[in-house]
Amino acid sequence: MIEPAVIARGLQLHGDRGPVFGPVDLKIAAGTLTLVQGPQGAGRTSLLLALAGRMVPDASSDLVVLGHRLPAQRTLTQRQVSLAGFTGIDELDDSVTVGDHVRERLAWLAPWYRRAPRADQAVVDRVLLPVFGDLSVPDVDTVVWHLDEVDALLLRIALATAQRPRLLVVDDVDQVHDRARRRIVWDRLAALAATGVTVVASCADPDEAVGTRWTVLPVSVPTL
Repeated sequence: MIEPAVIARGLQLHGDRGPVFGPVDLKIAAGTLTLVQGPQGAGRTSLLLALAGRMVPDASSDLVVLGHRLPAQRTLTQRQVSLAGFTGIDELDDSVTVGDHVRERLAWLAPWYRRAPRADQAVVDRVLLPVFGDLSVPDVDTVVWHLDEVDALLLRIALATAQRPRLLVVDDVDQVHDRARRRIVWDRLAALAATGVTVVASCADPDEAVGTRWTVLPVSVPTL
């Protein structure tokens, strides 16, 4: 029997100004796509960071991610979880090329004694193709500023998956503003989940998962 990727009971977080999210009970099967849906102020980002081992929930929370109990084993969890789409965490530098971003990511992942290869188009293709699939991979010399919203978010996701995570957490898919274009991102996330990577992604649109088989976790703005 395959162990669930995430098990949470009474998962919640309170801050200085009151409740941030929860309490939430959930069980996420490995290799699935889960959509965390809720309006602004519902604590979606904080919930995702808690699942990724980057934010410590209330002590009363019971949370196990990839077999590791949090927050006690958060270092182990963080090694197997990647983040994409988070403001202030994995944002791209608009003035830098796609190739430079890929090389920087590979350098960060490489052992200290191994020099990261120059990111030519072949290297960029190798890193980005698992996420872009049949879509056109951006040219190595393309400056991020010239990428559209879909390519920019897919690039962030590809850089996140370069470390081959077991769990991928993606925040604010709504940053692709056009719903039809946003569906491209969801299709690529679903394709990643089909390879065995557990994907948890957030959005605000309440109709985002209509007609799909994705698991939807609705979250609401906590009451004081």
